[in-house]
Amino acid sequence: MCGLVFALTREPNQNFIHAAAELQKHRGPDGEGLHFEQIGESHLGYGHQRLALLDLSDRGLQPMHSESGRFTILFNGEIYNYRELITQYGLHKLRSETDTEVALRVIEQVGLDEACKAFNGMWAIVLCDRQKGRILLSRDRIGKKPLNYTQRDGNIYVASEVKAFFALPGFDPYPNAEVAARYLGQILQNTDELSWVDGVQGLPPASIGEIRIDDPQGGLIDVRRFWKPDMTEFDSNIGDDAHLEILRDLVTDATQLRLHADVPVGIALSGGLDSSILAAIAAERQAKNGITTRMLSVVHPGAADDESEFVDAMESHLGSDVTRVSLDMTGDGPDAILDLITRCNHMNDGPLSSMSAVLFYKLMEQAREQGITAVLTGQGADEAFCGYRKFPILEAKSRFKSGKILSGASFLAGFVGNRTMLGQFKISEAKRYLGARNASIMGPVTNDAYVPLGLSDVGEGIAPRQLVDIERLSVPHLCHYEDRMSMAMSREVRSPFLDYRVIEMGLRLPVHLKMQRGWTKFALREAFEDKLPASITWRKDKKGFANPEGTWFKAELKPRVLDLMGDPANPVYQLGLVDRAAYLDLYKAFCKGDKRVWFKDVFAPFSLSLWLNDWKRQGT
Repeated sequence: MCGLVFALTREPNQNFIHAAAELQKHRGPDGEGLHFEQIGESHLGYGHQRLALLDLSDRGLQPMHSESGRFTILFNGEIYNYRELITQYGLHKLRSETDTEVALRVIEQVGLDEACKAFNGMWAIVLCDRQKGRILLSRDRIGKKPLNYTQRDGNIYVASEVKAFFALPGFDPYPNAEVAARYLGQILQNTDELSWVDGVQGLPPASIGEIRIDDPQGGLIDVRRFWKPDMTEFDSNIGDDAHLEILRDLVTDATQLRLHADVPVGIALSGGLDSSILAAIAAERQAKNGITTRMLSVVHPGAADDESEFVDAMESHLGSDVTRVSLDMTGDGPDAILDLITRCNHMNDGPLSSMSAVLFYKLMEQAREQGITAVLTGQGADEAFCGYRKFPILEAKSRFKSGKILSGASFLAGFVGNRTMLGQFKISEAKRYLGARNASIMGPVTNDAYVPLGLSDVGEGIAPRQLVDIERLSVPHLCHYEDRMSMAMSREVRSPFLDYRVIEMGLRLPVHLKMQRGWTKFALREAFEDKLPASITWRKDKKGFANPEGTWFKAELKPRVLDLMGDPANPVYQLGLVDRAAYLDLYKAFCKGDKRVWFKDVFAPFSLSLWLNDWKRQGT
């Protein structure tokens, strides 16, 4: 896991590469690699910031060149099955013990397109193919690792983070109106490849694109996908027990692959089902190797959404200590919290949607203090196995739509009877699935740019709607902030449930194994029931890394909110993104306890203001 920067220009680009690498140095404290060359009339500049997890020696430094001299690679990420690839492709006389060298050798054998199909991991790749006179870009199937690019004055620049482009003279981080409109109107981010900054975008996940070395002005061409998930439902003749056994083996293998490293690996334990499964698998595997499982969690003792009870249960169950982190308004104070939000906004390359990213940042800060370089998280399980509260409603809607009225009603009745849905239903959160939007506070620019996404649209069956969450509505945003917050602390995040094999299995499982008898994620609960305390396996609520953000916004942070958002010179008003009077009215209603106003509705414009002010300062 590292940072990379690349430039293909008509003039020498050393200044940009050096400056951009400096802006991304938090991504790789273990070594920097620079390389410059000229091919024809084009100048190529490479910069790499290394976070070493495999082969900690200098043999892992990048950019890395193939033995034939044909290829030069910049690689960010991890190929988890690199040891299997050594055997599969008969690789011999490797110069290092890195996955990067294995990836480069496989690419040299079969080409990038076929190599990406063989890789199981997360990656962003910049590959120079001198023989064919092209630069190839590639991004992993799920889009875990970022790869941004921009074109200016006939040149093309590539970087892991948008902030690296501040190294370009005159770079203006003007907000993209379409992105801002989705963010304010539906609290959505990363739904496509547009970034928060006009003129900067990302390569789509599961894709490869090309740039001709002799024509940087031509930009990125021939963008093609190398993977689409298999969504064919499993053979109905295969019994449920067989499905559960396959699922258990697959999740276990995906987790064990991600435990391999030459540095300490820990678990981000939320107290929920998904991270607890990973902790149980890791504890069993690491105990065999004489390693104590290291876990970290966010707690808020005394708060309504505190997860301490469930964290304590897993700590006792596994016999391993959990390092607890909290964000304390009393101890830290409003100004410190405000500074922390601003810092996280900056590292995020865009405004946060909630305080969850701030908590994750604090968790990664603790991982750094504990010397834990890689951290496993449970992201992806809710999307793959229907863990969100919306999925039962969407499944029932699908059944009603296809004329299965009794089936839909019976299905919903199970969740009502089990008290796993209605007790947690909040109209303020659900309204965006009912067609409503936070339109009242939007300014003229965002109103004009707003194109709503149909969040409650369903087709035939729930799997296509799950895939929308995986590709557009949920996973991309979660991966975005987890990458930025972890790399801000030079930590790597690994997500076993986002292993493409696990994703495909979740999509292909019959609905009754994903949602049954009023339980979401039913297959995961059944498959790992014997590994977990019953209080974890059969939890009826869902919180994640919860925090008292709404309370803070109504009380301790209120003077700061009114000060910033009451100023007519606030850039969100000056740029036409937010309507000042409407926002202040909405915030007043929120503070009075209006249940129709979601915390994120009032936090988003505030966070956007902080981000704009911060990035304006960076650009001056």
